[in-house]
Amino acid sequence: MGSVRFRLGAFLLVFAASAAFAGGDLLKWIPAGTEYVVGVDADSLRSLSCFRELTENGSEAGEVLAEFERNYNLRFSDCADLLLVGGGSHLRGLLAQCKVPESELARRLRNFGSRFSLEGEAGRRLYCVRAENPGGGNPVTVGAAYLAPDVVLATERKYVAPFFAALTVPAERRGSRIAGPAGEPLAWCSIDLKSILSRGRKKTPGDLGGALFKGVNLIYAEWNTIGDGEFWRLDAIARCDDGKSAQRFAFAVPTWLQLGGSLLFSDDPVLGREFLKRVRVMPDGDRVILELEIPRPMAERLIRYFGEQAKKRIIPPDPVPQDIRRPRLEGVRD
Repeated sequence: MGSVRFRLGAFLLVFAASAAFAGGDLLKWIPAGTEYVVGVDADSLRSLSCFRELTENGSEAGEVLAEFERNYNLRFSDCADLLLVGGGSHLRGLLAQCKVPESELARRLRNFGSRFSLEGEAGRRLYCVRAENPGGGNPVTVGAAYLAPDVVLATERKYVAPFFAALTVPAERRGSRIAGPAGEPLAWCSIDLKSILSRGRKKTPGDLGGALFKGVNLIYAEWNTIGDGEFWRLDAIARCDDGKSAQRFAFAVPTWLQLGGSLLFSDDPVLGREFLKRVRVMPDGDRVILELEIPRPMAERLIRYFGEQAKKRIIPPDPVPQDIRRPRLEGVRD
């Protein structure tokens, strides 16, 4: 999942105090130019005992949730299914259905004092809060706007105008290159690879991504659990130009998985081998199907492993040798 301390991502959740996910209702608000969509059924996620255990008091994930609630005056239980969309360098946004009335959201945000401001954009009220930049540097301003009485958009202030402009395109044309879920998966994503790889991209001899995904147009994946998280299952489909492209991609994927796995699991190659043995890749006409099913104990091992890896890759500042004293500034005592 990457670093769990995604403060900007958590900040976006402030504006996503939502009730129940209706994929069709949110998908119709996808803007033109969307190249990727990520959806999460947070209500179902919270119902899993493994999620409750991972976020119990004292755990790193639990600390993140507690920090989120302290900083943003919002319970995580207020937030439900979210839809993160983006494309190009100027299209970013988080969509959510919302049971919190606009007046209540405004009241909550006013608690931020001087960090809060009310602005306008495209005839809509825009509720803005200045937040800490998770990457360092100057603070960022995040804005929230109601697109409908129960649909909220949240994104950085600089992305608001491009998002609104992309919504002026007729709805039937906006999400034509994005595949949505047929059921109600725990999490899902759809990626318009053809658009991403062709957008202003210069072919280079070392273009590994372009070589691997040559002829692949779209990737759809969804994550589900069986029972109360006893098994975790990933199902993915790659839509290709034709059967030849699908065969080539299906042949290349295992090799790339082995290469990536050897690097990713360099500190625990046994876990890596166990993980890769469970991946199935099958060509099916002009598609490639990938399946992965792992038992809960293995999923928990993976979470712990990646958490440890994330900590190891955070490089601390170099210590100052004890025999090197700070230069004394005239008129300033140590």
